[in-house]
Amino acid sequence: MLTAMKPVQEMVYATPGYSFCIQRLEHRRLHFNWHYHEDVELILIARGEGHIHVGDLVKAYKAPAGFLIGPALPHAFLSIDTLDGWIIQFPAKHISYANAPSEFAAIVNALAESKKGLSFSPSTVMDCLPALRDMDCSVGLEKWLEVLKILNMLGQDEDREFCSLVPHNLDGQADHFEQAITQVYNTIDKAHSLEDISKTVGMKVGSFCKAFRKRYGLSFVEYVHSIRITIAKKLLIQTQFYIDDICYESGFNNVSFFNRKFKEATGLTPSQYRKRYRET
Repeated sequence: MLTAMKPVQEMVYATPGYSFCIQRLEHRRLHFNWHYHEDVELILIARGEGHIHVGDLVKAYKAPAGFLIGPALPHAFLSIDTLDGWIIQFPAKHISYANAPSEFAAIVNALAESKKGLSFSPSTVMDCLPALRDMDCSVGLEKWLEVLKILNMLGQDEDREFCSLVPHNLDGQADHFEQAITQVYNTIDKAHSLEDISKTVGMKVGSFCKAFRKRYGLSFVEYVHSIRITIAKKLLIQTQFYIDDICYESGFNNVSFFNRKFKEATGLTPSQYRKRYRET
């Protein structure tokens, strides 16, 4: 993968007087910054729109929007014009620990799922806005209790969705499927045959294809194309590379095919996408 695509590790510093960090976004513009950190990050947008990059996903967002990003998961937010919202960052150990109270169950489950990133339904984010405003006015323990209240509401959102198909902080609990497609992601500029990836998972090609679609909701080939489009989007924003070069760097071997698949996925040509989202 390209050096330009490697996320930068960032340190999270707690808000003075607290054990976690809160940033209030007021008429702020978010610039593309592909990074990761060891803390959990909750982003809630009350006004504005743009693009979110999380793991192997790039998608448009529009307020009200909310995302929960797990530790070590690469991510970046890009806003179109300014937005209003909140960024809350905290160590997972504040909530996920041995013998955590059963009342934390919804939050603990959401934190476990956040290793792939979570997006929340607009209605649930709207429901969180009063608590977020109460949090702004609170001090000390009351502020942390409002954060827990917000996380609990989000953890009960039945319409929440994963952002990334694979976790980027793989541990010993990752299964063979996740390990295999993580390997594909990390070498996406190489050719990957169904035969080879099926062997990695220990399945026959037909069984692998059925299992992959059942588990992830798309075919393996569609997944590979989506990852290559994601990488192309990042390169269009981050670099000044020619579009033909971006085609090949992201794993496509035909410029016309790349242009067609890119427009199918985004509704824009690569040139139009760069013009709309490129930082000035």
